[in-house]
Amino acid sequence: MAPSRNLFTRHLFFVLMLIMFFGLLGGCGGASIVDEGSSSSGSSVSHSSVAAEEPSCEAPVGLALTDIDSVVEWINAMPKPLTLPCFITSLPRPMYYNATKSTFSAQRSKGKRSPRVFFLIDKLVLTVVPDEQDEPKKDPETGLNIKDPVTGRDKKFWDVDGVQLLEVSLEVDTDLPTRQSIKGEFKFPITETLSRKAPYVDINLYESNELSSCALCHKNETQIEVIDGQPVYRSAMLRNREMDAVTLGFMLNEYSVCDPEYLENEWYRCEMLEAIYGQGTLVWKSFAEDIETF
Repeated sequence: MAPSRNLFTRHLFFVLMLIMFFGLLGGCGGASIVDEGSSSSGSSVSHSSVAAEEPSCEAPVGLALTDIDSVVEWINAMPKPLTLPCFITSLPRPMYYNATKSTFSAQRSKGKRSPRVFFLIDKLVLTVVPDEQDEPKKDPETGLNIKDPVTGRDKKFWDVDGVQLLEVSLEVDTDLPTRQSIKGEFKFPITETLSRKAPYVDINLYESNELSSCALCHKNETQIEVIDGQPVYRSAMLRNREMDAVTLGFMLNEYSVCDPEYLENEWYRCEMLEAIYGQGTLVWKSFAEDIETF
């Protein structure tokens, strides 16, 4: 569990920084999406963090994130086992950023306090959620969902599979009227060296590898490459509705008050918020308006 923090000191410091922060924004708060360059955060808000202090969470020397292959190389260059917060801590700042409370995704937001977070690096997009879902769990003997003995309903457990996802997307050129991207995912923690095909293996929809699970939501899926026997697909890009945007100012406040002892599993959310918001400048960037919405 992450260490306790002096909340009073952190809150006082953060209030002062928010006054400066929103003074710079000049009215860009609320639920609206802010254009790139008009808001920033992170470098002035300091927290203690195990992940941030460990040399193993530093960015690999001599590497840059440009495409999905480069994400594989970046992960392989970091010490193992590699956790998702450690990987996020290593990302270079300043960084373009977006966030939404949308739950319509394979990687669902847990609500406004833990939105889907997007890191935008040119045509590469990295997506994470700060907290894991509470879901039913099957009894290993009966194969049935475990029930709450009081209510008789399915009992919910935090992070049932013990896996945290990093979703990746790379926009590619196309003659189609809708923007297209290659999509993949990485399951953390990562304990061994990854192959080039690793980001695409776990999104197979069928054993025949004829479609990816992305095709359920993203239309016009087409195979464009095969890597070591694994098909790679591109499909239509989608963006979330502006009304679901979670502003940077709101999440900076969530970061400042996150108490790892508040709830049983709040330590993980605090660790992720530290990795996302405590490592340097973030600049809000809206997705292009010609990308279709969900």
